[in-house]
Amino acid sequence: MKESRYYFIIAILILILIASGCKDDIGTTADSEYDLSKMPTMVSRNVQTLLSDSGETKYRITTKTWLAYENLEAPHWIFPDGLIAEELENTPDFKVKMSMKCDSAHYDRNKRMLNLVGNVTIHDNTGGEITCDSAYYDEEKALWSLNSMVTITNTSGSKIETNQMYWDRKANKYYSDSFIRMQSQEKVLEGYGYESDDRMSKYTVRKVQAMVPVGDTHLPTM
Repeated sequence: MKESRYYFIIAILILILIASGCKDDIGTTADSEYDLSKMPTMVSRNVQTLLSDSGETKYRITTKTWLAYENLEAPHWIFPDGLIAEELENTPDFKVKMSMKCDSAHYDRNKRMLNLVGNVTIHDNTGGEITCDSAYYDEEKALWSLNSMVTITNTSGSKIETNQMYWDRKANKYYSDSFIRMQSQEKVLEGYGYESDDRMSKYTVRKVQAMVPVGDTHLPTM
C-alpha cells in the first residue's frame, strides 16, 4: 500500500513538470510571434482632436482609426481608414486655412512628412481645389508634391491637369516640369513646364505644344 502511494506521488510530480515545460514552450512561441515593440502604442477610434505645435493650435484631425507607433526608431502615425486634416489659423474661432482628405495616410514624426493616398482632395482658403491620387507634404519646407491625375482649379474657373505638380507654400507658387494642360475662360494651352502664383493668375508655360481658343473641339497636332 505504501509502495502504491509512493508511485502515485511520483506520477503527480512528473505531470507537474510536464505541465510546466508546456507552459514555457507556449510563452516562448507567443513572444516570438508578437514583437511588442512593433505594436501600436495607441489605437483610437472615431477621433476628432486638435493638435498643437510650439504651443500654438495648428491642426484639427478627424478620422475613424488612428494608430500611433511612438516606441520605434522612426515614430509614426497611420490612418488606415481615411483622414480629414484641417490647418487652422491662429484665431479664437480657429478659422480653417486649408483642409485635406484622403482614403489613407501616414505621418512620419521625425521627418515631419505627411503622405496622403487615394482620392486626395485639398482646399485652400482662396477657394481653390486640388485633386490627385497621392500627395506628400514636407512640413519643414512647407512643400507639397502632388502626384498622378493632378487637377487644380481656382475660383475663376481656370483648370490645370498634369501628372506631377509642386506647391511651394512659402513662395506661394506652383511649378512643374511635366506635361500640363491648362484651360482658362479664353483658351486651352498645352506644354511642358509650368510656373504660377498660387492663385494661378500669373503664369508661365514653357515649351508650348498647342494653344487654341475655348470652343474648338480639338487641339492641333504639333
